[in-house]
Amino acid sequence: MPWSYWLGFALVLWLLFDLVRGEAYIWQAYRRDSEPGMYWFTMLVWALVAASCFIYPSFG
Repeated sequence: MPWSYWLGFALVLWLLFDLVRGEAYIWQAYRRDSEPGMYWFTMLVWALVAASCFIYPSFG
């Protein structure tokens, strides 16, 4: 299994942890209850990064 899959799995777990916790971090912490727009944007960014880990091996 390629190393990028392992990274993708780790990022998905991190994403789920942040979803349960209600706080996401990219350049600063964003809370779902106080800054929902930036929280969901941060979650989208991390989801795209995680998805790219599963797409990358098919390019090689």
